Amino acid sequence: EPFQQLTPREKMTMVSTGLPNPRNALFLVLSLFILPERCHSFLTLIAFSHRTRHLSYVRESPENLAEDMRKQAEKLRQEVASFQQKKEANAEAERRSLKKVQEEKQAIRERYSAMLPILKGDGQTLQERIDFPPRQPDGTSYIRTCEASLPLGLILGESEDIPGLTVVDEVVEGSNGQEAGVRVGDIVRACTACQTMMKAPTWQILAGGIGMPETQRMMFNIDGRPFEEVMDAISSNRMDPEGRPVILVVERLED
Repeated sequence: EPFQQLTPREKMTMVSTGLPNPRNALFLVLSLFILPERCHSFLTLIAFSHRTRHLSYVRESPENLAEDMRKQAEKLRQEVASFQQKKEANAEAERRSLKKVQEEKQAIRERYSAMLPILKGDGQTLQERIDFPPRQPDGTSYIRTCEASLPLGLILGESEDIPGLTVVDEVVEGSNGQEAGVRVGDIVRACTACQTMMKAPTWQILAGGIGMPETQRMMFNIDGRPFEEVMDAISSNRMDPEGRPVILVVERLED
């Protein structure tokens, strides 16, 4: 039979197009005139294919095409909006994470630093935040400043646990040190110290003058200093012409 003798690809070609190709035209003629009773199903299939193609043309009318385009555009807008929301959410999460890290770093710095008067080269004294790396392990300590007038009423000594550090061994009851908040066990990290230096205007130096003595107060880092040098630095505050209290920077264990 003509239709049965076709290859699967030729059959698909006839069904999809609804028209025979030149190679199969003879089979169609023979089927129509010689074997009409055998070709009823085949002709019905071709007619169904034509109706299907006609329905597809109806579905693809301008109105339907416009509606499909609107749906696709809306779907695309939703995808873009979803992508933008995810992008903004990721950016916000990254900002929060960065802010948290910065806040943690700032909290650590404030825990181990202090605002102190720093003597500059031009003779000015400016308040600056100075960092003090912790000497106690595991982040169990913090930095604190205490201001007390002489005499302090403190007994200091060299640390037995950490060489090169000066610690408070005793605080006299009712002393200036106690009123300033100094506690037994505090590690003294820095203090104010006074030093007398010769100061002279430029014209006097050019003329061969030696200048006039001037006492200046500065911060003295105690870490690693000999104990006698630490005691001399604290005692030198007696020379302060303004009579300001001694500033002690101590590292204290948490309660």
